[in-house]
Amino acid sequence: MWNPGQISQARIAIVGLGGIGKTELAIEFVHRVRHISPTTPVFWFGPDDLKSTDESVPGSQLDECLKSECGSDGMLVLDTGDDFEVLLQSNANSERLIDSLHSFEGTIILLARSSQNASELTGSHGICEIGDLEVEASVTLFRNHLSPDASTATETQIQEVVALMAYLPRAIIQAAEVISRTGMKVSQFLDMYQRADQFKLRMLGKLEPVSSPEHNLSVIGRGVFDVRKFRKTYHKFSRFLYQLYFLGGDSVPWKIFSSADPLDMVITMVLLRGHFLVTEDATNQTYTFHPLVYLAIRNSLGVGESTETEDDIMEERKWYEDIVLAFSREYPDSNQDSRAWWKQCFAHLIGGYSLHNDSLKAAVATIYHRESTYFKRKGMYVEALKMIELARHTLPDPTPPEQLAIVQEHVALLFSLAKYRDMHEILQRTSPEKGPGVLWKKRMQAKLEQADCANQYDSAIEMFRQVLLSAETSDESETSISLSMDDLGMALMYKGRFRDAASECRKALAERKTSLGSSYPDTLTSCHNLAEILKRDGQISEALRYIQGALVGRESILGVDHPETLHSRFVKASILRCKAVSTNDFDEAETLVLGCMDRLSSVMSSSHPLVISCRSELALIMFARGNYEMAEQMNQAALNAREQGPWLEASTHPDTLTSKHQLAEVFRLKEGCKSADVLSETVFTDRTAVLTNGTLAENDFHPDQLTSLHHRAIVLSGLKQHLPALQKIDLALTARKALLGDDHPDVYMSMTWKGEIMRAQLPRYQSERVQTLDTIESLHKQALEGLSWIFGPEHRSTLQCATNLALLKNERGGSSKAEAETMYRQIYKSYQRNLGDLHPETLKAKGRYAESIRASSVSNHSQAKKLWRESCAGFAKAYGPDAWVTVKAYKEYEKFLRTYPDP
Repeated sequence: MWNPGQISQARIAIVGLGGIGKTELAIEFVHRVRHISPTTPVFWFGPDDLKSTDESVPGSQLDECLKSECGSDGMLVLDTGDDFEVLLQSNANSERLIDSLHSFEGTIILLARSSQNASELTGSHGICEIGDLEVEASVTLFRNHLSPDASTATETQIQEVVALMAYLPRAIIQAAEVISRTGMKVSQFLDMYQRADQFKLRMLGKLEPVSSPEHNLSVIGRGVFDVRKFRKTYHKFSRFLYQLYFLGGDSVPWKIFSSADPLDMVITMVLLRGHFLVTEDATNQTYTFHPLVYLAIRNSLGVGESTETEDDIMEERKWYEDIVLAFSREYPDSNQDSRAWWKQCFAHLIGGYSLHNDSLKAAVATIYHRESTYFKRKGMYVEALKMIELARHTLPDPTPPEQLAIVQEHVALLFSLAKYRDMHEILQRTSPEKGPGVLWKKRMQAKLEQADCANQYDSAIEMFRQVLLSAETSDESETSISLSMDDLGMALMYKGRFRDAASECRKALAERKTSLGSSYPDTLTSCHNLAEILKRDGQISEALRYIQGALVGRESILGVDHPETLHSRFVKASILRCKAVSTNDFDEAETLVLGCMDRLSSVMSSSHPLVISCRSELALIMFARGNYEMAEQMNQAALNAREQGPWLEASTHPDTLTSKHQLAEVFRLKEGCKSADVLSETVFTDRTAVLTNGTLAENDFHPDQLTSLHHRAIVLSGLKQHLPALQKIDLALTARKALLGDDHPDVYMSMTWKGEIMRAQLPRYQSERVQTLDTIESLHKQALEGLSWIFGPEHRSTLQCATNLALLKNERGGSSKAEAETMYRQIYKSYQRNLGDLHPETLKAKGRYAESIRASSVSNHSQAKKLWRESCAGFAKAYGPDAWVTVKAYKEYEKFLRTYPDP
């Protein structure tokens, strides 16, 4: 670029960020020039030489030199620093220094911080841009300025420091001096520097009395970038610079500035790149600040210099508001998983700034809302609730009508997390004026009524009907209508009107499949809901098919650990438990429930109603396995949790009464009907009061109440109170038929138990014994056929019915005894094959089989005694010698020995 003795002018510009090493390069160049050409005169003008004094105007010394001292054979080195504009100013004679420099016949070496400024003198050629210092040179520079005490730092630590200093010589030297003067270790410097911006500013600023770098040379002062001068000189372009700073300045997406004039953006980036302040990544379409420029702006804003006017402050506020609004518009929605940068940027964007108007508050609330919906999609309901609460607290109070969606999301999350009281308070304070908002509020109020079982679910059903009617007669979308159908269907399910519930949910499912597709989340919700209804309606196989479809879809779309997926998996486990035959079947159900319970506890809370339902389901599995002790403990734990549940009347809530009912059934089989008597009566009374109007007539029944009535009849029969037992089982059977239909498994169970209760009081029917036995047998056979069709021949309900039929045949005597013996043997083998030798039903079946073979032939006496002893020993092994079931077994064995003494 320059040759000694050349006649033509040479114009060379060394450009780069402040502190990059321009001066050092120029000094080295001048030394080499003097070595090659000792006679070449060199004139050096630095930033201070261009400033005005009391007697002179800016640049007067340079002007005099150009007019008198500097000849054509001379070399002029001009370091303008941040004062390049001095060269462009006109003096009293309307002359500019830049024009004089153009006329200068010698060589000019210009040191500038901007390519644009340099080109004013050199044109597009002759510009030498200084890049980053190489790593090895940076490490050497850092080591050379470290004190001996600090020089023990590892190579990795030093490389990390110089990288943080962006390989800028001035910053590297300043960092080394801070470390040396404070006596800190390099590792300490790294730890504090990387914590937060305030530590960076403190360590690179004044640390009196050990470090006081000059503001003009400090990397956070004017040593790298003069923020105020740039804003004054390039005011139009400072808006983008400040907004980039507000966004954190690192990998900021172009699209945030998409509303800006595209030509203005091109010009802006040319200028900023020319000043080495910002870089562009065309591949990722992002802007990034030079890290030390960012710190200089941060320091400038934090210092609050007296030169900043009220207009400047107001302008910065306007720039801040504009970029927050733009950021809010571009913030990722819930379907985008790549959001780490956005979250980090958002934290920076709102940190330390006040939301001084409603537009800002609404924009920030929108961002919180989007984060909430993202967490909700991921199944992270607790985190979603935190975000939506931040959104609510950010908004003005009362919430503007246009922000109703945020309130709706808040209420929906509270419902999902069973925070019903908080939900009620928000609904009380929210009064949508008209349209969808009014229907939404009524819908959520209905959900609250449903959760609390208010007015036997009638309130919820009526409100859902009103919402559905309004949706159908207005301009509401098909999606809204389908949602209302689903809501109504679920309310009818809780009411116990399963056939009506299934009808509504089938319509919702069909609508959603047509309008949304089979794999859409709302469609899968309809599948899930229909499966729950069908399970309660006794259509087990169909229920399993629907829940499997919902589960597979939710696993694919929402993920395996999403609460909705876990809920479907739990319902599947419950259906599998209902149809379970073997120990392996119960194992499968138990594994599913345990996985759901553990994950739901961490995602929601250990006291959430769905988690407690998992515990209750586990208790049922333990009960079906014959593990009465564990079943009692689990039921008691579930009962304790439900009594402290989120409902208004937790002690009599249907879920609480379910736990009490299950506990009463455990007591009946574990300790006898006497132990179950009081609790059984209490549950029936409470269910009648809570779920019905208490008339016990016509249609005033609920399936849960009838389950308790059925159980009550069995308990009373066990207590030898046969007449009230028969009255109750007859009422249960009649009401179940009317409510559930003739082919519901509960109907068949009441049918067979009615027959068994009738058999237990046969002495009352001596005059009509044969006719009564025929009636009982008809009941058992009809029930057995129905249960076999629903569950199969080896299901525990089917086997219970078969046992009752065998007892009846044994009661008939004659040739029926042989049939009974065959049935007892089949029942015993089924229990043994599916549930194992030590299951209580296996042991009881073994005793019955033993008695039947002894009754058929005296030659079977030894075998019968052996089977009885094995049965009693099995009870003792499984439950202990003093357990009620063991004592009862031994008493029956003793009765057997009295009836059939040794021949």
